[in-house]
Amino acid sequence: MADDKTPKSPGTGVPPGGNTRSPVTQGNSKTPPHPAAGPRGESARPAPPAGQNAPRQATMGPPRGSMTPPPGNGRPRGEPARPPPSASSRAGPPPGVGQPRSGPTRPPPADDRAPPRPETDVPHNEIVRPIPDKELEELDALEDLAASETAELDPELEKAVGFTHFDTPASHDNLVTILTTREDLHLLASQTLVRVKSHEDKRSYLGLVVRGPFAEPDAVSTNSTIAIGVVVQGKKLTYTFDYHGRAEIEILGEESDGKLIPPGRRPRPKSPVFLLDDAESEHVLGMAGDMCLGMVVGYEYMEARFHPMDKAILPRHTGIIGTTGGGKSTTVATLIHRAQEAGISTIVFDVEGEYTHVDKPTDDPSMLEALKRRKQKPQGVKELHIHHLIGRDSRNPHHENLHPFALNFSSLSPYAIAEILDLSDAQRERFHKAYDVTKLLLEDFNIFPTTPEERRQVLELDELSTGFPRMTIQHLIDVVSAYIYSLSDEGKTETKSRSKSTSRKQADLLESAEGAEGATEGANPEPPLASTLTLYSEFRSNPGRVIGRVMAHGSRNEISWKTLAGKLHYLRRLKLFDVGSTKGVDYGSMLSAGRVSVIDLSDTDSPQLNNFVIADILRGLQEHQEALYQEANERGQSVNPVLIIIEEAHEFLSASRISQMPVLFEQVARIAKRGRKRWLGLVFVTQLPQHLPNEVLGLLNNFIIHKITDSTVISRMQKTAGSIDESLWNRVSRLAPGQALVSFSNFTRPLMVAVDPAPVKRLLVE
Repeated sequence: MADDKTPKSPGTGVPPGGNTRSPVTQGNSKTPPHPAAGPRGESARPAPPAGQNAPRQATMGPPRGSMTPPPGNGRPRGEPARPPPSASSRAGPPPGVGQPRSGPTRPPPADDRAPPRPETDVPHNEIVRPIPDKELEELDALEDLAASETAELDPELEKAVGFTHFDTPASHDNLVTILTTREDLHLLASQTLVRVKSHEDKRSYLGLVVRGPFAEPDAVSTNSTIAIGVVVQGKKLTYTFDYHGRAEIEILGEESDGKLIPPGRRPRPKSPVFLLDDAESEHVLGMAGDMCLGMVVGYEYMEARFHPMDKAILPRHTGIIGTTGGGKSTTVATLIHRAQEAGISTIVFDVEGEYTHVDKPTDDPSMLEALKRRKQKPQGVKELHIHHLIGRDSRNPHHENLHPFALNFSSLSPYAIAEILDLSDAQRERFHKAYDVTKLLLEDFNIFPTTPEERRQVLELDELSTGFPRMTIQHLIDVVSAYIYSLSDEGKTETKSRSKSTSRKQADLLESAEGAEGATEGANPEPPLASTLTLYSEFRSNPGRVIGRVMAHGSRNEISWKTLAGKLHYLRRLKLFDVGSTKGVDYGSMLSAGRVSVIDLSDTDSPQLNNFVIADILRGLQEHQEALYQEANERGQSVNPVLIIIEEAHEFLSASRISQMPVLFEQVARIAKRGRKRWLGLVFVTQLPQHLPNEVLGLLNNFIIHKITDSTVISRMQKTAGSIDESLWNRVSRLAPGQALVSFSNFTRPLMVAVDPAPVKRLLVE
């Protein structure tokens, strides 16, 4: 029952002097929430007992001024819990509240009950908790104080999107945690650039969001039972805690006199954090240039751009890596189109024939839709030339600029040939012996050298990078056949008989020619007849001379010679070298500005054959680019940039083959190192980077990494591309098709990029 000493307004159930603010609604569930679970994390206060100053009813919720009391039972820390007020001390409780669970229900006196309100005014199960005037006065005072303090705040803070948090034992160097309000949470997307102004020590830093933003409740711990319960019961409860945002930023550097220097300190706690506008963000990240790769993830308008004529970018070599379906081929097609627009000579070693139709606009529906979103149009390259081996088909056989070609055996290093043929040690020794004898016979038959200038050329010849001029594979096969003949029974018999005859004739010559003018020291003996030896090159005019050279450089083991002959005959049957009047590759026209040259290897079905082609054309491109570079330097001009794209690079330079092909790798390494200065850039494309040796990966400075699901491959790539931080590597396995982790020399840091759709037509590979 109510205390008779407390005056009441008749018929109202409200003490005199009380206000009429709206009562609080604790929720619609049947069980009232825990006292700590008030609206927005505020604890519910119990009603004061009767006899105190007349309380006023008010809505329980966050007080004015956005001040949220600490979680708990609404009392100061350390204060003992107060017992709930008795039913007799409550001012106007709803019917049924405070009644015993059993026994007859007796309503309170009429003057103690508040008049019933319409159901539209009182939600179901509403609990009215009056607030004393004293507490309301304190809240009003606190609101006035907050308003006055806010008026004195730095107006710049209105633009802050967050503030730096305190460090913990788990904090890392160069990583700083920032907290933001619920309203500003959406502003801190991944890769957003921010400026941190540490007012305490008067320093300014630039940072980039690398983790988050994450949402955390304000009043309780994220993993607390009550926070979990509110989320799990989302179907039944409309109430939730207010929350804030948390993100981690990587400090890119400290600003000093307009420059960004390595940071030696960290921003102090509660330092305001501000967003950089798009123009300043592009400048800080190095997004400048005429060539666009795609859109930077986390920005609505920022494009990943670079200067195509910057020697620190494309000539420093690039790796395009990722699993099948991740978007590598689309990236290559986009790069071909962009390079052609920039006037760069582009050469593509296409093992599948995917890029033989890039002169036509794409007709793929998904690409067309993606181009529409980027406000771009489908468009083919303007000047496409397709090169294919003679006797092999192209995937675009009716193209107007189709160029069949053959390779020159003389242009390949004998050491590279031995490596590609995978010769054993014994076979390799006999191969080089035959090669040396063939060089002597070319001079004997007046094929090469024939002039003093050509003799100087022979002296300067580097057989680690090129072969002997004018030598054909048939010349070499003829010499190997002569060795096999000399080791046969017929050849041995003829050789012995001719040796005796030659010895007697040499003795007679020495006796009769003493003092004679015609006697020449070291005169060649009469060559054997070699009547049954069949030759097919120019050497067939004098087989005896061939046998004579072979006898002078004797050898044994007929089986090894026959095995070598079999491999050389196989190479000749491929019709790869010196095929009739078929010309080789015209490197001069291939290196013209803006030309796209696709080397179509789709009809070879032989990695070994592809390696011959790639090795020979790479050497030819390097030699011609060297000559063009020298000419341009003499005229005081710059040479035209060249971009060479090698598809399925793991087939050309695999880790399993690199130990058997040191010369071939050395050729590629020489091209890579010398090409940087001569505007010759290499692009290695592979879905199996684990098969590429460290020596090849070490040549790369730029990376476009699409989705990789193998953790061991990611771990290996982390060691290779050390400039990419762990937070980005953690996202590589979850990248969507077309997204890539891009690390370019001109970028301030690696970034996630949505690569532009290819406007050119690309054939799908089955």
